[in-house]
Order: sequence, then structure tokens, then C-alpha cells
Amino acid sequence: MNNIQLIGTDLDGTLLNDDKKLSPATLSALDEAHKKGIHIVPITGRPLKGVPKCVFGLEQVEYIIPSNGASIFDVKNDRELFSFAIDSEKSRRLIDELRQLDCMFEPFADGAGYSEKNVFDYYIKVFTGTPLEDYFVSSRIVCSSYEELFDGSNRCADEIFVNCATPEIRRKTIEITEKIGGLQYCNLGDRFIEITRLGTDKGAALKKICEHLKVDIKNTVAFGDGENDLQFLQAAGTSVAMENAFPIIKENADIITKSNNDDGVAKIILQIMKNEL
Repeated sequence: MNNIQLIGTDLDGTLLNDDKKLSPATLSALDEAHKKGIHIVPITGRPLKGVPKCVFGLEQVEYIIPSNGASIFDVKNDRELFSFAIDSEKSRRLIDELRQLDCMFEPFADGAGYSEKNVFDYYIKVFTGTPLEDYFVSSRIVCSSYEELFDGSNRCADEIFVNCATPEIRRKTIEITEKIGGLQYCNLGDRFIEITRLGTDKGAALKKICEHLKVDIKNTVAFGDGENDLQFLQAAGTSVAMENAFPIIKENADIITKSNNDDGVAKIILQIMKNEL
């Protein structure tokens, strides 16, 4: 562990506490790692516009991987470094097929989630007064019609997020994904499904940023808590699950640290700095 060159970390439930903030201990640990020349790379399911300012504005952060690996963004040069989006034709076909299910869904592109007004109003009602209110407002663009934006000839979706209100909608969403082909899906809890391009995940993105930075992936540490962190943790040299992580994440981790509300990430980083692991 004394040759760590890159720390990759999920945000919600991992680096951020439940108030969606960075604790002083976490900020201090990130600064210590940065001073040692270690790359700090947030790898999140949030779109770029949904990455909180407390993370996006960190001097220690040069690259951010949003949308569960669908993009790699160069913060210092304000540009997308790599894109792994669903092609425009499949993006439109997905929208057309999901429309037949009469379900709520949102395509993500251009660093944001696009929401038709009824969908936006629903989530505002759900999230108002919660720590996620600011995230949702900052990360969404209200549009009149998904079909107008995704016409099959230009815009590509990084992902499509589906609210599966019933098991039947979940089943049909999976069928659509498999029928179109070249796509994959990830269950997020018992209600939501995220559809991305086949082969797109946090683990693949970690490998790509390591290639770009000429970092041996064996010299990386990954922190996560959710099911969408599984490939990410499996790809890293050392994997760390939060105490609050899903059971499958804990089962596949090398280390289990304290929860996101108890500075679990900071604890491990400081141990790395002191060569105590």
C-alpha cells in the first residue's frame, strides 16, 4: 500500500456524508494525499452538473468520472476527455420503447439529466426539504419533449434512468434493454434501473483514466458502497467498502471501513499515508 498513485471514490454514501457534504476530516485527508502526489478521482453515478460544488471546486481534483463511467471530464481544462455514451439511434429507440411502458424516465446527456415537466415536478415534490433537493435542482434541465432533443441523428444519451414503479415495469424495461442490444442495465435498489452502453461502468472508466495517467491499476484504491460500485472495486488494486455498503460490496472488498458519516474514507487514506495498511 506504500505505492498508491490514485484514489478513486464514489460520492453518495461514500465520500459525502448523509448531508451531502465533505467533513473537515475528509477534506484534510484528501489534501494530505494530494500533497503526496496521489490523484484523487471522484467516480459517481451523478451527472457532471450534479457533482456538488464542495467536490467540483476542490483543488485536489483534476478529473471527475460522472454518470457511472459514461464520461471522463478534465476539470482543469474544462473538457470531456472521453465519452462512452449510447449512440444516438439507440438513445432514441430506447426513448420510444420506454414511452410505451407509461413509466417515468430521464435521459442523461451534456452533463445533466433531462426531465419533462411532469417528471421534474414529481421529483421536486419528493426531494424538497431533503439533502437531495439541491442535487436534483442543479443536475436537471426541464424540457418539453425527449423526442425533440433525441431525434436519432445527433444527441447521445450517457444513460437513461428509469423509475420502475412496479415489478412488471422493471421486467419490461430489462426486456427492452436486452432486445435492443449493445446495452446493459444496473438495478439501483428495488425501484430504479440505469441503462448504459454495454461495457460502460465505473471499473472500465477506472482502467481508462489509469491508462491516461500512466498509472498501474494495481496502485489504486477504490471506495464504494452501492451495487453500481462493484466493477469499480473489482478493477482496483485495493477495494474498500463502507460500513453502510450493500452486502455484495462488503463481500467483494479487501477492507471494510467506517461509514460515510464517520469519516470512513478519511480513516483509510490516513492509514495509507502512514503506511499502516
